[in-house]
Amino acid sequence: MNGQEEQLKEEITLAQMGQQVVNNHIYKQAFIARKGQLFDIFCKTKKDQEDVREEAWRTMQNLNALESYFEQVLNTGKMADIKLNELEKFQTK
Repeated sequence: MNGQEEQLKEEITLAQMGQQVVNNHIYKQAFIARKGQLFDIFCKTKKDQEDVREEAWRTMQNLNALESYFEQVLNTGKMADIKLNELEKFQTK
């Protein structure tokens, strides 16, 4: 097995592990609950509480970035799976 195949298999494994996380009920529930908390914090701030609103906004951005990272890992794994299948077909010819 060459280095490219090993890298593709590693990406596939990471995608499978990531899929287990994003499909986990507790993970989904925690994200929904935390985003709801942040929204409540944001909406309940007073006019002079810019720092509180900014912190809630930053936290929301971090949560969104984490979700995007999982999406990227899953998509990379899907692409790796396609590439690996193509390599295997090419090698068996």
